[in-house]
Amino acid sequence: MLVLAAGRGERMGGPKALLRWTDGAPIAASHAKLGASVCGRVVVVVRASVASTLRPLLPEAVVVASSAPGPWGPAGSIAAAVRAGALAGATWTLITPVDAVPAAPSTVRLLLNAAISGVHAVRPRFEGRGGHPVLVRSDAMVSAYLARCPPPLRDVLRELACADVEVADRGVVADLNTPEAYRAWTGVEPRFVVAGGGEPDPAA
Repeated sequence: MLVLAAGRGERMGGPKALLRWTDGAPIAASHAKLGASVCGRVVVVVRASVASTLRPLLPEAVVVASSAPGPWGPAGSIAAAVRAGALAGATWTLITPVDAVPAAPSTVRLLLNAAISGVHAVRPRFEGRGGHPVLVRSDAMVSAYLARCPPPLRDVLRELACADVEVADRGVVADLNTPEAYRAWTGVEPRFVVAGGGEPDPAA
């Protein structure tokens, strides 16, 4: 599993990798636990400024620090993982942005079950809408993201043979990129894990 968590979180008010999820852990850790339980291998890409805070909280994961330019967006996180060799040896990679609601294990298993011969990517759909996480053949990711200017994932998927899987998990279409979206899903104000284990600050 590859968790894309290197965004600056300007709209959220803090690094989304350190955003506390409903279990009190940073949301990156919640994604990592899911990945470890269903996929086995987990890679989390973060900004160097938060890597030291997050590493002790992610015993299940390899943490890759990204220095990709901000305008690259999530593509920069994928490129950082590929260039670090973090996908080496994996036939498939399950990809999720950190600001997605962690998928249900049953949802991930449905995607894995759809990864058959002739298919190069598998996407979940809820009530006809596409969402995350997305399962992609790792060799396709390596080929695309060694490029000097890495493309958006949607452009890569457009060139692949994709299977769409309808799921009952509405979280696959949720986007937690603002405080308002976080409150709407959780019912509480967003808060962040801070270095040294101190009391987290509410989002600005």
